Amino acid sequence: MKENKFTAFLKKIWGFLTRFHVLVALAIIIPVAITSGRYLFGMETYYYNIIFDGNRFDINHDTFEITSIDKLGKIVDYSMTSNYQGGAAYHNYYAIVANNLECVVIYDMERNEIENVAYPKSSNALYHCNTCFFGPEFYSSDDKYPLLYISMEHKDVMATMVYRITQIGGGYSLDHIQTINLVLEDKDMLYYPNSYYDYENGYLYYSGYTKNTYRKQDDNLLKYYVFDLPNVRIKEALLVPNDAIETFTLPSETATQGGFIANEHLYQMFCFDKKDINNCPKMRVVDLKNKTIIKQYDNLGASFGVYDEFENIAVTQEGKLYATGLTTLSIYEINYTFSFPEQD
Repeated sequence: MKENKFTAFLKKIWGFLTRFHVLVALAIIIPVAITSGRYLFGMETYYYNIIFDGNRFDINHDTFEITSIDKLGKIVDYSMTSNYQGGAAYHNYYAIVANNLECVVIYDMERNEIENVAYPKSSNALYHCNTCFFGPEFYSSDDKYPLLYISMEHKDVMATMVYRITQIGGGYSLDHIQTINLVLEDKDMLYYPNSYYDYENGYLYYSGYTKNTYRKQDDNLLKYYVFDLPNVRIKEALLVPNDAIETFTLPSETATQGGFIANEHLYQMFCFDKKDINNCPKMRVVDLKNKTIIKQYDNLGASFGVYDEFENIAVTQEGKLYATGLTTLSIYEINYTFSFPEQD
């Protein structure tokens, strides 16, 4: 008996429906497989080799000297609280993080204008994004920026959050990739810790105060924990004191405001002390190999006519230094001279 058109049509529909669950499964499996493949095999590591005139960026107390500080322009305000904190640089891009992670503003320092603004799915009042750095890997080889590590400087949130800056249409988003949790007991006091990354050795540094205050005091030390940087594929990484490669202490200074590590030297910015506002901002250089302070600028404001609260200091791979001023919402370039010690 010959099928009519209606019966044939119903059979086709039935055949499609019987295969529908297969199509649904493939629609789920294929994108997941592609994403997983890009994640597992597409990560690209870059070497953060900071140079100066073709040579490695390396200093000691005889070779590095700040000469001037120039104001480059205003930060366009995308934060409801007008409070920008951590800063990190990757080539000519300077990423500045809003306090509660409302956004990350990325400037193109060559053009002196905003490149883009990246937004997370949500901000958090517990967050105090005091430091950040670009990590040594891209989430995907075609990403424009490496993964961004943001330190949650808060007594209740001792974590470093890792984000991928993703382009969506004409805008950018912050996709949460990893949380690195620092878990300490009372005896391991570390008040409001900051995190920094040592690109050469792959170490993650945490620095905080040994008393429940950021005030400079003889018995309030800055304590440093050194860990291996956790594999970014671990969604929730846990760090405890027993995991530390080493710990050491240095004399405290008024509130830490970010910094970076280059070739076994830690550059830290300090400010925010109403009792000492005329003696800010301050900058310290620490020799991490010998655990000594080799240089400290106690009054950048009076020395260079910059009366602002510096919130970070960042270095590009080409050796340019940038800082963010919270008081005036400005971006500064820190100029310096550099020479290499004579070889014997």
